[in-house]
Amino acid sequence: MKGIIFVVWEKYFAERFGSRMLASYREALNETPDKLPLVGKTYPDEWLVQGLNIASSLTSVSEDRLLIEYGRYFMLDNLVEHLCGYLLAQAWTGYDLLLLMRDAHAQMRRTPDGLMPPLFNYEFLSKDRHHMMLTYDSHRHLCALLEGCIYGAAERFGERAYVHEHTCQKRGDAVCRFEVRFTGESWAKRATPQKIKQEKDRLSKRKLSDLILSTLTTDQASSLTLADIQHAVEQRQGPYFPEIYQKQHTSGPVHVLQIHNELARLQQVGLVSSTLNQMGDTLESRRYWRSPTRD
Repeated sequence: MKGIIFVVWEKYFAERFGSRMLASYREALNETPDKLPLVGKTYPDEWLVQGLNIASSLTSVSEDRLLIEYGRYFMLDNLVEHLCGYLLAQAWTGYDLLLLMRDAHAQMRRTPDGLMPPLFNYEFLSKDRHHMMLTYDSHRHLCALLEGCIYGAAERFGERAYVHEHTCQKRGDAVCRFEVRFTGESWAKRATPQKIKQEKDRLSKRKLSDLILSTLTTDQASSLTLADIQHAVEQRQGPYFPEIYQKQHTSGPVHVLQIHNELARLQQVGLVSSTLNQMGDTLESRRYWRSPTRD
């Protein structure tokens, strides 16, 4: 699992139950300061299962209830919005976001980090796409987390979601099947084109993202270090660069930290791969390349 799952989980836990309870949770998990999760790393599924079990024991809240609450929290969290803004900037309704989650999970499977996100399939039951049947298939059996994500996806746009699980893998069924109905109108449908553009630019920082992507190839043998990418930016390489440079030059050249942060965002949605999770990796030696977008 991506590290962002664990980092945001602890944010949720602290906000929901307080810092003292978080300290007790970390102590029970034997999580010392040097073992705190990092957003860019990947971790075994078992870590979440173990953490969920401990959290339920400490709080007397069922694991399913914790997962539903956390799923909603995750979809609305500002760290998730920052790191996954490139993806979120393409969605303007709850069902848009669910469809993008499916595509993003497929993309993450193409990265070299061994990620195996759950599989989704959708069947629309109404022409306006507000009513759908969602099929979830995962060995993790975290369907309660998905249910919470559906609620959060709707809430991002001022909508409401009604969810009913018809079949469940935890009850022995082959897959989980959710009937989902969105009600209410997304705020985006009432927004002006200018407001939509402003929100899209805020979330995606797309011009800098496109510039960075234009410097990378899908050939790992031609991967670049952070210094290489910064040099490419400074040399104004890439078809998007003149417009970006002209806009940003008034406040100075693009800083290496901006590039590093944007690479982290692109990795979160599976568009960029790196050697981050390989043995011996350091920030200076880390290499980046574009993830393939087709199997």
